[in-house]
Amino acid sequence: MTETSRSAIVRSSIYGALARGFAYPGAELLDDIEAGDFGFDLIDLVTDVHPDLIGVLASVRPDLETRPADLVALEGDYLATFEAGPRKPPLSLYEGSYVTDRPRADLLLEIDAFYRHFGLVPGEAPRDFVDNVTAELEFLQFLVAKEAQAVEQALNAGSYRRAQHDFLDRHLVPFLIAMDETPGERTAPFYRGLVRCARCFAEAESVAVARRLAASAA
Repeated sequence: MTETSRSAIVRSSIYGALARGFAYPGAELLDDIEAGDFGFDLIDLVTDVHPDLIGVLASVRPDLETRPADLVALEGDYLATFEAGPRKPPLSLYEGSYVTDRPRADLLLEIDAFYRHFGLVPGEAPRDFVDNVTAELEFLQFLVAKEAQAVEQALNAGSYRRAQHDFLDRHLVPFLIAMDETPGERTAPFYRGLVRCARCFAEAESVAVARRLAASAA
């Protein structure tokens, strides 16, 4: 395994961990949070591929390591953060909630086109909207995993890197910036830390992918 493919595998696993964190919480996530594994492992992986984020994420670690009393409490934190708020709107899990310069239908069609271009066609089972943050993170997880596979097989990974760059710049990075900068009076510490960590990682990824594309074109 080359260092380039190893790095891509780690990056793919980070996107997967973030997607898992934003999904509705279950017992497995609770166990990892209670053991201190989720926050520690996530930050450790991020700083492994982006060591310049060590200082920034040091302030995020206490939030990500906040331990809920039980699964009911964790579910309550999730709902209070993303689903319901008494005075101000909570943080939204959907990119379209933060986009004001175009119809949401156009946004959904564009994101769906990204997915379909790489063969990710939805099945017949009911599904969430394509602009859900978990779906977008899982798409990046897929793209980076395909990049790792191409590198390991000495194939051209350019199409996967270009798709990462375009999707990060057009969708995930501005989405996470907007989410991070949206006030949330009932935002639970764990989820506030998750949003900040996701934003920092996505922004760093955008810069790094652009550099890799430039290097391969030189």
